Amino acid sequence: MNFESCLLKQETLKKTFGSCSTPEARYQKIIELGRQLPSFNPAARIPANLVPGCQSVMYLESNLQGDKLIFNADSDALISKGLAALLIAIYSDELAEVVALCPPTFIQEIGLQTALSPARSNGLASLYHKMRQEALKHLK
Repeated sequence: MNFESCLLKQETLKKTFGSCSTPEARYQKIIELGRQLPSFNPAARIPANLVPGCQSVMYLESNLQGDKLIFNADSDALISKGLAALLIAIYSDELAEVVALCPPTFIQEIGLQTALSPARSNGLASLYHKMRQEALKHLK
């Protein structure tokens, strides 16, 4: 299994956050990324797309295009939407195997785990878990 593109995307995000010298700068970058997500399809606001374990209301939509998963998310909180944008930047347009087996190690490496509240960390973990579940559906 080739995780090269997933790992390259994580390196790119690490470089993006390398210039953020303060927690406030990191939060601003996260919010900015969230604002760049494509608009979310209102028809996808269904219970099956809710991400459990998030402090805010978050929806995750996944579609298979060819052999790759495409993700989009929306949240009622800017930080949560930005955190979703981070994972979407890594896992959207990847094979299901990559989504399932290439963990988001960049989160630790950019110091995000320690900068987030426990509730936000939980939400981020829940979002990744839901992305993995979506990927595993396509592997069966």
